[in-house]
Amino acid sequence: MKTNETGVKPNSEIFFHTPSNMAKSMFFHILCAGHFYCSKKYFVSRDNYDSYLIMYIKSGECLINYKEKDTLAKEGDVVLLNCKSPHTYSAKTELKTLWLHFDGNVSEQYFNYIFEQFGCVISLKEPNNFTKYLIAIVDAFTKGAPLSEPIVTCHIQKMLTELLLSSSQNTNSTNSKVNPIIDAIDYIERNFMYKISLNDIASCVNISPYYFSRIFKRETGYAPYEYILMMRLNSAKLLLKTTTKSIKEIAFEIGYNSEANFVTAFRLNTNFTPKRFRETMY
Repeated sequence: MKTNETGVKPNSEIFFHTPSNMAKSMFFHILCAGHFYCSKKYFVSRDNYDSYLIMYIKSGECLINYKEKDTLAKEGDVVLLNCKSPHTYSAKTELKTLWLHFDGNVSEQYFNYIFEQFGCVISLKEPNNFTKYLIAIVDAFTKGAPLSEPIVTCHIQKMLTELLLSSSQNTNSTNSKVNPIIDAIDYIERNFMYKISLNDIASCVNISPYYFSRIFKRETGYAPYEYILMMRLNSAKLLLKTTTKSIKEIAFEIGYNSEANFVTAFRLNTNFTPKRFRETMY
């Protein structure tokens, strides 16, 4: 769909998506996305837009004003904004961007943690891992392909994780202080399908289990076990919607020792059995 916004060139496109009730209650979900080619006249000012923005600067420069602070985003940077707060952004040069507005799941917790650590403009050392997920989403819209909401939620979560990990690496290149929560999240996301304990995670970041549990809850909003459970359930949702694997196979693949335990946990956290979730149409 073309747009007639001031400063947005005719070869730009914008796409809108209406998320299902299931996606609103359980997933990250997209509200709109697009790729923009902008002149220096491009300017956006909002008091409130009920979503979060991810914008990748393909080329050019964009001035961001958020929390009464100006930050310049350059080629290769990622802009992450809580659009529920007043903000503006404007093209300082000819500008090309890929972007999406999203909400849901644990968006606020992710945003607050990333913003407190790195601000709203993030320079990625290796942007390819991040951009491949954003490109996949926008390309699906461009081609008119069906939008799989479980896959989209995984793409968004992976982008947010890339922001955490990549920006941490950039910070650590000039600062020897390592953030143990980022390292712990990385460890969990690589090992949630195995039997891992609080002691295992705390040991990998060299912190006592008691202290680690406190700061992990403070920084992420989840107890470590809750975060592991979230990772397992998100993985299960994706497998249920995109594969023909049996429920028993999925249970063991994501770290449960029995199908019954998996079904019980899934139903308690989603109000669906895995079978019902798989059969539910969007």
